[in-house]
Amino acid sequence: MNIIKKIRRILSLYERQRRLRKARKIYSQTNVSDDLSKTIVSDGANVELNSKSKELINKVRTNVETIVNQVQCDSEKLLNYVKQKNTHVYYIAGAKNLLKYFGEEEGFIPEKDGIEGLYLSVLTMNGAKFHSEDMFVFGKNKPEKYTVLYNFYKWFSKKSGLKGFEEKTQNLLKKYYKNSTKLDTSGLNLEQIVNLQEAISRENEAIDFSLTYEKEHEVSKKLSEKISKDNGANI
Repeated sequence: MNIIKKIRRILSLYERQRRLRKARKIYSQTNVSDDLSKTIVSDGANVELNSKSKELINKVRTNVETIVNQVQCDSEKLLNYVKQKNTHVYYIAGAKNLLKYFGEEEGFIPEKDGIEGLYLSVLTMNGAKFHSEDMFVFGKNKPEKYTVLYNFYKWFSKKSGLKGFEEKTQNLLKKYYKNSTKLDTSGLNLEQIVNLQEAISRENEAIDFSLTYEKEHEVSKKLSEKISKDNGANI
């Protein structure tokens, strides 16, 4: 992979995390009066997860790691796994600009209704339907494997039942991610805050996994190459 593109991708993920932290800080200062049982918000709107939720989050990470190791993080094999689970993968010329129209990015796009659902249905040549299923959309060029990994992790999280991928929540996340300093948060209720917290957690989990996996395996790869080279010299 081109080193410049690699640096840009890594920096963009760290920038995404910075913006997510900023969004979380903004809405954590919002005053709410809703009384939602079974949900505890404290220390700046940090959701206290029950043991079942924590167990599911850990299970997702373990399962994704197993799958990724089995295919050696091969992007094509990861996307084939996605297809086998009945999620479509589309390659569309100019996808980046076409998706930007609705504030989306290349990669995993959860199901949508209304105008956005219609737009995606037409874009992917699935007819004029006001609903689009979960999908992956990339440009014509082969996607870089760690970009696929990051999006695969989010997809697997949704398929495993983790929250934060509901359309209203995702739209709220996009607003606070891109324009956190300009938005009025006073209208948010506790349920919206909790949902937003879930969406931010899903993003951070995917980012952390992909960055950690890349760091560990790139170091391992270089070490393996060095050992092979040294052994060859000894021979």
